Amino acid sequence: MHALHRGFLTALFLMSIASTAGAEVALFSAPKNYLLALGDSLTFGFQWTRFLANPDPSNFTTGFVGNFAHRLTATGPGSGTTVVNYGCPGETTGSFLSGPCAYHLAGYPLHNNFAGSQIDAAEAFLATHPGQVGPILVSLGANDALAVVDRCGLDHECIGTLIPEIVAAIVANYSETLGRLRAAAPNAEIIVLELYNPLAVIDPTSNALAAVINQAIEAVATTNRARVANPFFAFDLTGPQPQTLCALTLFCTALSDVHPSDQGYQVISDLVWAASGHGRFEP
Repeated sequence: MHALHRGFLTALFLMSIASTAGAEVALFSAPKNYLLALGDSLTFGFQWTRFLANPDPSNFTTGFVGNFAHRLTATGPGSGTTVVNYGCPGETTGSFLSGPCAYHLAGYPLHNNFAGSQIDAAEAFLATHPGQVGPILVSLGANDALAVVDRCGLDHECIGTLIPEIVAAIVANYSETLGRLRAAAPNAEIIVLELYNPLAVIDPTSNALAAVINQAIEAVATTNRARVANPFFAFDLTGPQPQTLCALTLFCTALSDVHPSDQGYQVISDLVWAASGHGRFEP
């Protein structure tokens, strides 16, 4: 059996373990005083052209968190909601738990700075604002997947060998992350962003890696009463391709940037908004 196929079968077994760990239906919660955004460069709203022009966080205003917050604060219940964005470019599911944020350690400011690990910062904020935080937006896992590509390129044999390892790590780390967030905020709306695959521009078969990671993330999210927003279909499966993927990401530009374009961030924001259920508060 080809290593890629063996890897996917093992990953599916790991996901079946995660999905049978006591799944619960997500309960709707209206927006509260604070929106807490956690995760990686997508949470931050990163784009390389903006970073090279000016790395100050005030230059990153078109990300999905900002777009989501703009829509949220236009509703009655969310009109007074304040955004706290700990998004750290480069964060993995592991570094989220261990810290520190390497991007900030290198001297670059975050939207909301923190020391130590991002999960510790999130728990501290939730502890000092009990019952006042929601929704909580989480985006992690993309850098875990990119680490596989960094090690293997697009060598299917190599990727297949590493799939079980990477999926097991994502399941374990995401389980701890969402478990701790749910314990700290029992009634908060938690929305988890799944992955799209910018590398499909050059190798559409790499979609399989993103798909199996998304299934793992969704299984863990369901177990922890979190909702999911999945951009994979909009980015990678909506035709025509690769034109759609090139429009929604910056991968087809000179910098080969894997991050979303402004249009792509808006699409993600709309998906997160739909998952949140807060549309019921719109006029």
